[in-house]
Formats: sequence, C-alpha cells, structure tokens
Amino acid sequence: MGVRKLDWAVSYSSASGKRLRHEYDTESRAREFAARQTGRASELGLERPSVTRLKPRRWEAGFQDPEGKWKTRRFASKDEAAEFVMGQTRSVRGGTYIDPKSAAGMTVADLYDLWIDRIKSVGASGRRPATPKTIQGYEWLYSRLIRPYWQDYPLANVTNAGVARWTQTMNGVNGTLASSDTRARASKQLSRMLDHAVRLKVLGRNPAKDSVGGRDYVPQVTTGRESVYLTRPQLERLAACSGRYELLVRFTGLTGLRWGEVTALVIGDLDLGSQPYVSVSKAYSEVNGRLVLGETKGHAARDVPLPASLVEDLLLVVQGRPAQSLLFPSSQGLPMRNSNFTRRYYEPARQLASTSVSRVQASLGITETRRGLSVFGDVTLAALTGFQYDLELPDAGAIGQETWRALASEASVTDEQRDWLLRSAGIVLEYGDMDFRPPVFHDLRHTAVSLYLSVTKNVKHVQRIAGHKDGTTTINTYGALFDDDFFRAAAGLDSLIK
Repeated sequence: MGVRKLDWAVSYSSASGKRLRHEYDTESRAREFAARQTGRASELGLERPSVTRLKPRRWEAGFQDPEGKWKTRRFASKDEAAEFVMGQTRSVRGGTYIDPKSAAGMTVADLYDLWIDRIKSVGASGRRPATPKTIQGYEWLYSRLIRPYWQDYPLANVTNAGVARWTQTMNGVNGTLASSDTRARASKQLSRMLDHAVRLKVLGRNPAKDSVGGRDYVPQVTTGRESVYLTRPQLERLAACSGRYELLVRFTGLTGLRWGEVTALVIGDLDLGSQPYVSVSKAYSEVNGRLVLGETKGHAARDVPLPASLVEDLLLVVQGRPAQSLLFPSSQGLPMRNSNFTRRYYEPARQLASTSVSRVQASLGITETRRGLSVFGDVTLAALTGFQYDLELPDAGAIGQETWRALASEASVTDEQRDWLLRSAGIVLEYGDMDFRPPVFHDLRHTAVSLYLSVTKNVKHVQRIAGHKDGTTTINTYGALFDDDFFRAAAGLDSLIK
C-alpha cells in the first residue's frame, strides 16, 4: 500500500483505434511502454504512441482489498491520495471495506427488489414477515413516488443532496407537490432501502443520512385530526344510533379492538364465564380489494376482559351459534368491509348521535353551548320542561322516546328536522349531556383506552388490553389523558402527612 507520483503519460491506440492513456512515475518506464506500443501500432496501422510530461503531476494511491487484489485510484494532490490510502487501509483491517464498483453496478431498482424480498420473507426487523397490508403500502410508495425518479440511478450516484432535493420537490400522483406526510413516508422508505444496501455491504454508508445519521431535509409532518374520547354516556348514545350494529359499536368502545380484529372474531373467541374475556389472535386487512386474514398488528395474541354489561348482550347473541361463526358478520354472513359499514351504518350513526342536543335546541328555538358544542344546561332544561309541561309529557327534565316524537310533531320543524328527530327516538338525553365531535371508528379504540385509564392508572394493564408492544407506546399515545393528574399528584403529597 502506498502513494506514488505520476509525472509521465503515454497516449496510444487500442485495436479499435480508440485513444488510451497510461501514466507512470518515471520517464524510463513511460518510454519502455511506448516502445512496445510502437511496434504494435506499426503492425496494425494505428497512430503511433506519444510520451508527454504531466502538468500538473498526479498521484496514484494503491492498496490491497480483503481478497488480496491490488486497487488503485488517482488524485490531483499527494495529501488526497494519502488520506484515501489511510481510509481504505482502516476499512480493510476493520472488516468494513466496500468495493466502490459494487455500488456502481447496482441501481435503486435492483436494490428495491432485494429489499422488498427481505420485507416479505423476514420483515424489516428480521424476525417475521411483514403483513400483506404493510407490503402493499411499501409497493405503492415505490411504484408511485420512488421508482419514477430513482429507478435507473446507480447507487454510487445517490447523494445526500440529491435525496434532499427529491424529498423537498416530490410530486404526488396528481402532479402537484405531495403532502408533507407523503413525502416524509416516501423519503423514509428510500432511506430504509439504502440502509439495506449498507447491510449488504454494497454501500459503506447511507447517503440519505448526514454524518450523524440525521435527515433534516424531511418535511415536518403536520398533526392529523385530534382523537375523540367519548364518555360512557356518549358511547351509549352512539351505540343506540347504530341500528343492527349497536352491540358492535358498544363492544369496540369498551374493549379497544381495532377494526380488523373485531371483525375477525368468532364465537369461540369468547369466554363468558365467571371472569369473561375475549381472545384476540387474528385480524382482517384489505389488500388490493381482498380481505386477508392474518396476525394482529402487534403480531401477538392477547386476552381482553369484558364488562358485565357486555356479557349480558353477548350471551343472547351467541346462543345456539357454532363456535366458528363470525361474531359480527355482514348482512350476508360474511366478514365486513370497513368502507361498506362506514357508509351504510356508521356515518349516519355518528352524525345523528353527535348532534342530538343541538337538534333538540333547534326544535325548541334556543341555543346553549360550551366550548363550541351544544350542551344540555339550564337554558335547555328550562325550555324543555316548559314544553313537556304544556303537553303533559312524562319524565320532565329528560328526553326520551315520547319527547322526541312530540318535538317531531311540532308544526315549526322542517321535514328534514322531523326525520332526524324521529330517528333519535332511541336516544336518552339528561341534564349535563353535550354534543361531541363525530368520532371515526378508530376513535372507539381511543375511547376504550381512555375509559380504562379513568378507572385504573395501571399502564401495564391498559397496555395489555390495547395490545401495545410496551407501556411506553401506551404513554406516548395517550399521554394527554394523564394531564388531569398533573396537579393532583402534587396535592396528594400533602395528604401523606395528614
């Protein structure tokens, strides 16, 4: 290994006539090679070689790779050549040497094929294959966002500046600048692919990351919609508006199962004995329009306890049904699809339940709000009791079936209002009830966790119920629910000396 100066160059012709050049450290070696090429040029009728002095001189760095092969590279200065030799020497001795030609011979498309094969076989962690849903997401990001730009790029040509420029200017499928979230996800996937190239020893380091492993060019992802945490009465109101799927909504809001998990349950997953629970071990996911039954998101089975109020309803549902039949099937007896359920049943239910107080107030010609949401407070109570007294309705001060029908019979209400009021007949409203932001179905999972945290502060128990990998995930996801305990904790310290 070493560095040598190159002062002389010999230009000569190949058999095809292409001009080539060799460089040497001494004039004698250069002229010796030129003499050999002169005879060859005469025989083949080629242009004679010429010997020239290099100005400025160049420097050649040489070293042996781990297989004992001699490798050289040329530089404009002696210092650059010496630094290169030292770096390659360290990598060879430390077992981290990467042949630069290996990166030059592999494109990003070649790397993707290797990476996605790993994802399908053992997953990113190397412990288990990724789920079909996860693979579908990776394939979509590559085909729509990564491949159009990077497909034919040699890995040796991928630079940090190039990845940053692509991330910041990436267009979506509609031709306009992609959202921050989309650009962040696509950039993260490309970085993961390049990590795999490092693992394969095709690259010495990930060019998508800076010297400390950062990617400061990735756009900050804007926070999505805030989760909705229903109270127990609000959950019952939503369930009452859900028609044939009332039990499904209540069950999900009290167990915290994900959509794919709750729709994959069969009768045999229930144990309705003295300590009732449901066993959660599988989930449906929709992949390219097909429902695929597989593992849960956490790749682990768990048991979730069931409250007595659920057990009473479940006993009626499971009676006489085989153990392998779905607990919550579609109207055709098949696994349910989220899109169909949401459109036909859940969307109307959440709109009806979340605005029931405001509809009462509209019928009575009043408004009363708290934090921007309609509330059943003193103003509503006064107007309601007067309305009920005039019609001699029972249960004054609360709203039940007869009051809803009476409100719908008022001449002042529109046909649309009348329809909503009649559909609300199953809802019971009492003093203090409020409207709420319409929850998406996944908010039922958040609701279950918040309800559990309201009755137990044991994060480990809640983590097991939610199916999180560890308690840290539970705290990070639902940390805001502990805010009410912030000052109570300090006040509680004083109680220890009383």
